[in-house]
Amino acid sequence: MTILPVADGARLLGIHSKTLHCWLKEANVPLAAHPTDARMKCVMEEHLQQVARLHGRPLPSAAFSPPLDTASAPLVASQAIVRPSQINEIEPASTACSLPAPYASLADLIQKLICLETKVVTLQEQFAQLALTLLQEREQSVERRITVLESLIQPLVGRQMPDPPATEAEQESPCTPRGPRPLHPAEQLARSRMPPLIEYSAPGSYVIISSQQGEVHLEPDSRAWFNWLATLSSFRFIGPVGRFTAHRGYKQGQQTCYWSASRCVRRHTYKHYLGMTECLTLASLEHTATRLQSDVDAR
Repeated sequence: MTILPVADGARLLGIHSKTLHCWLKEANVPLAAHPTDARMKCVMEEHLQQVARLHGRPLPSAAFSPPLDTASAPLVASQAIVRPSQINEIEPASTACSLPAPYASLADLIQKLICLETKVVTLQEQFAQLALTLLQEREQSVERRITVLESLIQPLVGRQMPDPPATEAEQESPCTPRGPRPLHPAEQLARSRMPPLIEYSAPGSYVIISSQQGEVHLEPDSRAWFNWLATLSSFRFIGPVGRFTAHRGYKQGQQTCYWSASRCVRRHTYKHYLGMTECLTLASLEHTATRLQSDVDAR
């Protein structure tokens, strides 16, 4: 009767010893004790072949591992007393010489994997070189195109671009100045309610702007000046120092010839009497604007 240690049987099948223990347990195969070491579990060769057939594993000849026979137990026991250093020296040699078929195929796979890694590295280097060559070729192609475009554009730089042809509408209709657009009635009413403006524009000169007449050219303190003021009910004055709004007085619903100046600042109204229309000289208006400005600054 030939028995083998479970570890040797697992090595012959090319599996782990724990896997072999599970297979033996599933097949209800009993384990045998080692002739000299009761701690080591063994399996009979017939049972090992049975498990190999159940799981479709090739089982090499048992000649790789010397059988453990009960008759030769004393010899095995005598040979088992070996120093640990001798075991370490003998085990690699015996393992290298007695590798089963599954371990040999694993070594071939490792060798093929090493060759494949070498080929992958080579392919990566070739791919990087190809990408660099492609970029260089693209840069050269772009430079050639730019050179061709520059050569084509250079003769056109000195030429004067012709004017675009006039459209039919421009050819038929002459260039006539457009008149002012008509005002909306609401806008026209708002402008009519806005009092005229007498504004200081340049040293010693004023601009008179009316919402209905536009710019009015009048000489200050002239007869035309006082006649124009007599036609107004209010006007705005902006001098070099201050500003105000002048209003004509009313008595019993009728306009009088007396004027007053007012200015509203921060919800407070400041007022001064201007006098009659003939008193509205440019100097009087500037003096009133200065007094109103001083009142605003003093508050």
